[in-house]
Amino acid sequence: MKFDSPSKDRDSTSQMSVVPTGGDETPSDRMAVHVVWEIGLLLLGGGVLFALTQAAGGPFAENSWNGFAAALAPVAMLASAMAVSLRVGAVNLAVGPIALLAAWLFVDASGSGSAVALGMGLGAAVFVGIVLATLTAWLRAPGWAASGAVGGAIGLWAGTSGDPSAFMLSALPDTGVLAALAGAAGLSLFLGLVGAFAGIRGRLAPIRDTPAGERHGRGGLVFLGILLSSSLAGAAGVVAAWTTVPDAGSAGLPDPILLTVIALGAALLGGTSLLGRRGGVCGTLFAALLVLSLMWLAEGRGWSFDPSWIALSAIVAGFLVTRLVEAMNAVDDVEAATANRAGSVDDLRDDDPRPDRTGEYERYDEDLADLGSGGDPWSTNSGAIPANTGAIPANTGGIRTNTGPIPNAAAADPFGASGAFDDLRDGYGTRFGSDNDRRYGR
Repeated sequence: MKFDSPSKDRDSTSQMSVVPTGGDETPSDRMAVHVVWEIGLLLLGGGVLFALTQAAGGPFAENSWNGFAAALAPVAMLASAMAVSLRVGAVNLAVGPIALLAAWLFVDASGSGSAVALGMGLGAAVFVGIVLATLTAWLRAPGWAASGAVGGAIGLWAGTSGDPSAFMLSALPDTGVLAALAGAAGLSLFLGLVGAFAGIRGRLAPIRDTPAGERHGRGGLVFLGILLSSSLAGAAGVVAAWTTVPDAGSAGLPDPILLTVIALGAALLGGTSLLGRRGGVCGTLFAALLVLSLMWLAEGRGWSFDPSWIALSAIVAGFLVTRLVEAMNAVDDVEAATANRAGSVDDLRDDDPRPDRTGEYERYDEDLADLGSGGDPWSTNSGAIPANTGAIPANTGGIRTNTGPIPNAAAADPFGASGAFDDLRDGYGTRFGSDNDRRYGR
């Protein structure tokens, strides 16, 4: 039977790795920093909201909880729209202008019924979202530049179009306001929960790591994110116009610049990273609650500055939150290398290397070579085994000296110094005189 001789090429175990070690795996983010920060936002927002309820004047005293819910619903939608665009690495600075466009068309078409008015407002927002997503995802224009251009175009149009027609619909009832607020809160929490999965963050990682203008292979995600952001902005504009109490037959239109500033401040303050991909779960909703409560509290207490500065301060505070999120999620080189090489067979080889025993067998290789050539490895004293010296007396007397085919046996025989195998070499007959001696050991 013929067997294949083993070779190094057949040793596939040494080349096998349990997990890929190419460095494509993105280390998972640490969500503990988001949890701690969101708990702080909830406590702070609750404290400010409690102080707001104790104010004797201001918008909360006039409108109570229903008015606050009507104002919080569009703010939460705009903050979620901004957070989604930040996650895909294309900040949408046109959320305010898109909300204005949707509100203007909704009010102008209100005479044709609520269904047509909703279709006009939301349809315009979706159309603008497709245009903006095309500029950002397929033409690879930076998000701030594309959204700035789209927002500027909407602003120019709004400045020349005049006022819309009279608002012909009744104000949204309290149940509708609560439903809009519940929908905005639920959608914000759902999007935050989806963005918390490691698989989603891993797919968003190439967008974050690729310089602007270069291909990253995630154009579909960017397109979907920008389209969703614009649609949410349009819905916020419709809710803001529908919940405003009509005055002399006209509904109030939202301020696009103020809405953009509030949305960006709430998204950043909630823990969404300005660099993309990273973010929390409930932080956007809690931050929107906090910013709006502070603005209403400033107006109710009659503070000496414009409440809009609170929204701008939220953006600056959001820069610090972004730095905190990035610093707490930073992975050093040693941890990243350990994570990438975890489970590799090469690590076992490096941790417990086998000693090189090649040199220990050189002397035995020479002896085998001598036997193969017909020589005797014990014919000469090579120095590896010392010859008999005066320390051990030579064999005399009852033990026959070595003669015959092995010359210089006393010097070259490795067993001659101890005499342990003399009986095996000479035979029992030379040690004992008779069979009785051999039998009784005499």
